[in-house]
Amino acid sequence: MRTTMGNIGIKRQRVAIIPSSDLLLQEVGPRRKRVCGGGGVCVGAGKFASIENSFHVTDFDKLNDDVLISVLSKVTASATAPSDLINVLLISKRFSVLGVDRLVLANASRKAMCVRAKNWCESSHEFLSRCADAGNLEACYFLGMINFHCMGNYSRGITLLETAAKGSHAEALYSLAIIQFNGCVGVEDGFSYPKNPNSAANLCIKSAKLGNIDALRELGYCFQSGYGLPPSPAAAYRLLKKAKTLDRTANTSSTNILSSPRRRSRDFSLLTNYGYMGREVHAANAFMVEWWWLGDKGEDGLHMCSNVLCGRRETRKDGFRRCSNCQITLYCSHACQEVHWIMEHRATCIQVPNV
Repeated sequence: MRTTMGNIGIKRQRVAIIPSSDLLLQEVGPRRKRVCGGGGVCVGAGKFASIENSFHVTDFDKLNDDVLISVLSKVTASATAPSDLINVLLISKRFSVLGVDRLVLANASRKAMCVRAKNWCESSHEFLSRCADAGNLEACYFLGMINFHCMGNYSRGITLLETAAKGSHAEALYSLAIIQFNGCVGVEDGFSYPKNPNSAANLCIKSAKLGNIDALRELGYCFQSGYGLPPSPAAAYRLLKKAKTLDRTANTSSTNILSSPRRRSRDFSLLTNYGYMGREVHAANAFMVEWWWLGDKGEDGLHMCSNVLCGRRETRKDGFRRCSNCQITLYCSHACQEVHWIMEHRATCIQVPNV
């Protein structure tokens, strides 16, 4: 299993996400150095000799805890980056304590979870775990995808994804559907999640109703092939046409970015800002792509989904479907196959001659 240590990925500052009251900031000269305090929490060192020196009394300290927690919950709900939450926690000792209250973490926004794979460490894992334990569905989904697709902790990943799915998290419902379409067998922990096309199709229906375009597209192919649902060419045509329409509606400035396969597959900073076919790539997919790109894919014969913006990896040999024309590219879903076909594969796909 790939392991790497580093500070949590933050766009603006390199600071801790869960500062503790006994954490010290040490001056290390002209260069800034990462310093760890109790509990393995990492922060960016500044000019202060102690974190207490950065605390000062504000008007908020006059408010009772319930009111302040309510204010902090609204702040974290509108956070556009992890650093927004960090800056709030560093205001005062009281903020650093109440800022990690369950109600505050439960309302943390999706963008507050945007952790980079290259900066993954114990403190970032602890932060996401605390948010998930507090009932944050986005944290459950993000951490579930990391556990299942990156760390190989299948049972823990499924548990977190199911928790998010029960809360009507569209991406979690779709991800569980993909797992059930392909099946999963964990060699190390003996975990088994057999194929269940009918259940997977029902999960896609729920996800599509919540606005997931990939689930809508997958449903169209289910009706087309009769896999998990009764065959219905009319329903397949209607759903696939609707998915294409929604993609065109979402199409914005990402068109020029996607025109360069080399740049798209290597510059992971683009994944958090631009999407495929005009849609924003989820931070969990960006994390998985970066994780496997930077880490060792192993020699177990398992392959990645050929859609370079997906990040999913086989859990067993021949777990993904191959392109029926060239028999080279592999896909975790019909949705990824269509996306990859539109992005680049139609220009490189060559039919394998029958022998």
